[in-house]
Amino acid sequence: MKTHLIIPPSGYIAQRWKEHNTMPPLGILFIAAMLEKNNLPVKITASDVLKLKKNDILREIRKYDADAIGMSITTENRFEIFDLLKTIKNEFPKKQLIVGGPHATMAGLDMVTQIPAIDLAVIGEGERTILEVAAWHAAGADPHELAKIKGIIYKHDGQPIFTGPRPMIENLDPLPFPAKHLIPMDHYDFLWPVNGKMLRATNMITSRGCPFNCNFCPTPFTWGRHVRGYSPQRVVDEIRWNRDQFGAEVLWFFDDTFNYHIKRTEELCRLIIKEKMGIRFVAEVRIDILSYDLLALMREAGVQYISFGVEAGSERVRRDIIHKNISNTQVFQTVDWARQLGIKATAFFIFSHPTETWAEAKESLSIIEQIKDKADITVSILHIYPGTELETYAKEKKLLPADFSWNKLDRRVETLPAAQGDIPLFKDQFTWAQIGELVLKWSIGTQRVSLWKKIPDVLRSIRSGRDIWKYLVIGLVYMRIRLFRK
Repeated sequence: MKTHLIIPPSGYIAQRWKEHNTMPPLGILFIAAMLEKNNLPVKITASDVLKLKKNDILREIRKYDADAIGMSITTENRFEIFDLLKTIKNEFPKKQLIVGGPHATMAGLDMVTQIPAIDLAVIGEGERTILEVAAWHAAGADPHELAKIKGIIYKHDGQPIFTGPRPMIENLDPLPFPAKHLIPMDHYDFLWPVNGKMLRATNMITSRGCPFNCNFCPTPFTWGRHVRGYSPQRVVDEIRWNRDQFGAEVLWFFDDTFNYHIKRTEELCRLIIKEKMGIRFVAEVRIDILSYDLLALMREAGVQYISFGVEAGSERVRRDIIHKNISNTQVFQTVDWARQLGIKATAFFIFSHPTETWAEAKESLSIIEQIKDKADITVSILHIYPGTELETYAKEKKLLPADFSWNKLDRRVETLPAAQGDIPLFKDQFTWAQIGELVLKWSIGTQRVSLWKKIPDVLRSIRSGRDIWKYLVIGLVYMRIRLFRK
């Protein structure tokens, strides 16, 4: 099977990381590497960094003339990819369109039902699945044989058929490095600030999964709660490869929880130090399993920057709603440790949790005020993702209609595409004016937000009079806060 993988024009970078420019999409690259390792022809078209439009993509598809076309779908970019899939299927009706990624895993049955252009969806990890699909294709593509391949959804008589879950890959070490050599890495202008200089950076992952169960997080459904990590030696080998082959000076570890296993983290850091890798790192950590000694060891290994989720200022909301049992003391302690060690820290906050009161939301602002001079702050409104505990609760509260589909544009749900992506927002207790105040109050004081720069995105995202009203309310709150500060 000859495969053509397409990176969509908008790429996969979350809104809050846009300032750091573009990063290679690891999911697609792992699939390409597995195909290549097994001597199966594969091409990747990086529409994001090559600035390709629909017609350009169609031209590339026609030129390579593959049997199958594959894309990875996130909930954020689903509508862009659905539209692109429709265009491709209309132009090339005989080519098999295969999708994978987080959204396929979390909302696959509904997606395959609603999007006629999709022929097959890969659920969960795709490296082994894609090889079996390729073998099926080579054997004659008998539709009756598809049912034997675990971890896919395909159509039979127009109806989606799920073949059952595929076991996760326990030993990750034999997997090949992601196929970064198949994309124009020189176009990925991912830079990271270190000591006043912008250094060349890239991303990698050392583990899959997260052992925790935050109510809003889709990771347990995509990677699982049983975390599987590469061996420290395998991680160091890939670090060296990124440094030597692509000139990486900073590596962003994409692990959901870098310090999920303390002994493994210690062993990895000591090996990095022993091998004298001479490279800086960025990592996301869980602060309730973080110690000063571990953070100091991470710093010695090259960690320059850590991020962690505070999520809410209220310990009640964290403990009882989010299922994240961290204390305010641990938040302040982690920020102070990082500062003492010369590590830059970023704390994530989310507003508008279930049952969160106005007084509790202001507790978040209070913590932000206390740490904003010591750490970077990122805030957002709570997003609803398919398959999560929060989605179930949102349906019970009728914030998502009973007939809601993740794969149809639904103007009955609250979104702010220009600021938060095209994801339903959990808006229950607070008004838009209150949400605007929560999100903007901290940022205006630190010069983090310029509403004027958002205006083009806002205008492009407006779909109804209600959208105009929401943005107008938030804009008025912005002006009031600015005038009050002056």
